[in-house]
Amino acid sequence: MEILRGFKDILPDEIPKWRRLEETARRTLESFGFKEIRTPILEKTSIFARGVGEATDIVEKEMYTFLDKSNESVTLRPEGTAGVVRAYIDNHLENYPFRKFYYIGPMFRYERPQKGRLRQFHQIGIEIFGIDNPAVDAEVVLVNKTLLDNLGITDLRIEINNIGCPNCRPKYLEKLREYFEQHKESLCDDCKRRLTRNPLRILDCKNKTCQTIAKNAPKITQFVCESCKTHYEQVKDYLTKLNIEFEENPHLVRGLDYYTKFVFETITDKLGAQGTVLAGGRYDNLVEQLGGKPTSGIGFAAGCERLVELMETEETLNIDYYIANLSEDLYAINIAKELIEKTKRSVYVEYEKRSLKAMMKKANKISARFVVIVGENERKNNKVILRDMETSSQEELNLDNFITNEVKRWQ
Repeated sequence: MEILRGFKDILPDEIPKWRRLEETARRTLESFGFKEIRTPILEKTSIFARGVGEATDIVEKEMYTFLDKSNESVTLRPEGTAGVVRAYIDNHLENYPFRKFYYIGPMFRYERPQKGRLRQFHQIGIEIFGIDNPAVDAEVVLVNKTLLDNLGITDLRIEINNIGCPNCRPKYLEKLREYFEQHKESLCDDCKRRLTRNPLRILDCKNKTCQTIAKNAPKITQFVCESCKTHYEQVKDYLTKLNIEFEENPHLVRGLDYYTKFVFETITDKLGAQGTVLAGGRYDNLVEQLGGKPTSGIGFAAGCERLVELMETEETLNIDYYIANLSEDLYAINIAKELIEKTKRSVYVEYEKRSLKAMMKKANKISARFVVIVGENERKNNKVILRDMETSSQEELNLDNFITNEVKRWQ
């Protein structure tokens, strides 16, 4: 039996990195005043069709969509923002004293599996509602940078762009359509379809021929309205004053229709074609599109699998105490019980029938900090032999003294 294509088991030796990622994310985001929110994995399909955009690749080709037993179309969430917006509306979160939320969890897209891209993947994301101030755009980029710094991920660049709003974008789309019509025969099949439905998506195409054609396409900066221009210039000014380096990329559009005004991506060259590790932007019309009151919004999402791959491997001690149990099961488990209750440290009791030499090898393999050796003599005399795996020293101790010493060690 094999796992489904595009899905991946996260094995125990990978978990320390994932835990460090999640714990660092929670600590970082909560330090900026974000509160965690958990939304369902399954939502009505209409939430994503209306929010993400019917002309996007996600909605047209990549969603896991099916009819439930009541014949309603439902979808495994392909991204986090639309579900958080739905929760914001349903639960009247505009009445909460805070407007900053974060989430961590799995997403699903039926796309071609490749390095850095799976059909079940995980994201860490943030959303801020009701603050139409360019300073908060700059704060979102600062949160992004702080999170990645705290994870020890380096050699990144931040690209930004102004993609306009519903007032100024139609003129730009018209010019884009005119330009790409001249090159229609050279476009890939997807972009030929995008040409009539949403030519902005062509700028995001990964096909090399389409990318070459797009290089000479009109730039949106020539068409943005004064309001979008002013907002974007203020964001750049704040970023500069915060000493956050960035590059302007006039072809950066993001793959979702709900974005407006300011968008950004954080990119690495270490993962090949899948170089975007974190991206986001402003979505000032999405709450209203999904049935709420007109409310501005901004956020980002980071791909956990890509972050984990970029994080440095640390030598982590998985087990504090390995009890080398020489056929004294009850004595060994009682010692483990005492250690866990009184020191709050991790303890692994060996129950397999192994030689002491084999158990010491296993202790090394699982990176045990200490080995507690217990055999018939130790049980009869109410003692243990404690081996320090860092110094290779060991001593025989009375059990009560041993427990007392270990409690003091971790205080």
